[in-house]
Amino acid sequence: MSGNVGTIIVKVNKASDDLEFVSARSMIEANLLKLSEAKYYRLLNTNAQVLIKHIVAESKGHNGTNKQLTRTELLTVNKINEYCTNFDISMLKRTLKNSFELVQKPEVLPLLNSDAKIILNDMGALLGMQYQVQ
Repeated sequence: MSGNVGTIIVKVNKASDDLEFVSARSMIEANLLKLSEAKYYRLLNTNAQVLIKHIVAESKGHNGTNKQLTRTELLTVNKINEYCTNFDISMLKRTLKNSFELVQKPEVLPLLNSDAKIILNDMGALLGMQYQVQ
């Protein structure tokens, strides 16, 4: 075992034992290729192994593709949901003016609440999406 990888494994195990998952995750993400190898993966504790599985699954996305939304995009989707719930159409239109392409992404549809799906579908913003009003 390489000394560098051994040190990383010890640090990740310690951080996950201490429930410091943010620091454990940052170390895992920086060394994901090495740590996901079987010979190193088995040296990690259970919490770290679960964290690696989560990071790998999250990076692949829902459809097995490597599409992820940025934090800014997630905040925009949250605001769209809020505006639709409050029926604030003027702010919704302003937001859609700057981020219309975001609403067209297929990974955004599961993040929209029912109000947003209905309003955006009626506005034509979900054109081409497989959403049916129920």
